[in-house]
Amino acid sequence: MASRAASPMRNVACGMRYDRPETGGGPAAVPFLKPHSLLRTPHCALHTLFLLASVLGAVCIAAGCEDPSLKFNKAGLEAYRGGDYSRARAGFEEAIQQNPDVGEYYFNRAMAEQALGNLRPAIFSYDMATRLSPGIVAAYQNAATCLMQLGEPQKALAELVKGTQANPFNGQAFINLAKFYLSQDDIYNTKLALAKAAAADPDNAAVHREYGRFLIQTGDRKKGLEELRKSLEIEPLQPALSAEVSKLAPPGDQLPPPKPMTKSKP
Repeated sequence: MASRAASPMRNVACGMRYDRPETGGGPAAVPFLKPHSLLRTPHCALHTLFLLASVLGAVCIAAGCEDPSLKFNKAGLEAYRGGDYSRARAGFEEAIQQNPDVGEYYFNRAMAEQALGNLRPAIFSYDMATRLSPGIVAAYQNAATCLMQLGEPQKALAELVKGTQANPFNGQAFINLAKFYLSQDDIYNTKLALAKAAAADPDNAAVHREYGRFLIQTGDRKKGLEELRKSLEIEPLQPALSAEVSKLAPPGDQLPPPKPMTKSKP
């Protein structure tokens, strides 16, 4: 199963506040740039990372207070991208030394620790990240993954529950919880978590898509189709999902193919 409130993030060096859009963060999340965006997977446009770095740098310079932690975090990101996780960790640690109040830096360090197989230090840094920035949904998921690898499923569950409590309107947090229950063959709680995801984040097409597919797989075809159609109402240009719904729908109830939007006439 696959992922929004904005939370202000303070740059202590500049005395400025920024709004960072929250992410759904999945298990393959990559490190933060600082302090705005969490990209969900390593293939998410790296040029976006460096564009954001330039933007953040420009903002700080305009304010007359360039944050020195930015360059260390950027160096850590470059090392992480190159697979040099020890050097990446060193860069992120230096960024933390320069600006210890940025949750994303701890998330980055945790990612490097996890990549190096240092699960306990990774869990510690994920916890630091969420203490400073509770909206980093991927941190709860990644910490739970580490705990599962250490053979501590109840602690992993507690971490995911904490993620939903800290992000009650983020559907991805509940999807992460549903994935845990599904891995434990707990169908009842999987369904409950997905229902909460849809209620918490009703405008998220991916949430309705995942919930609908699960319902269909577990025998509730009618309700599942309803959820899939909600997903298409929110995000019409999903050709594969449109075809899936048409195939599942009763005769005479197929959806027309989605039409691309055209510029309205003046």
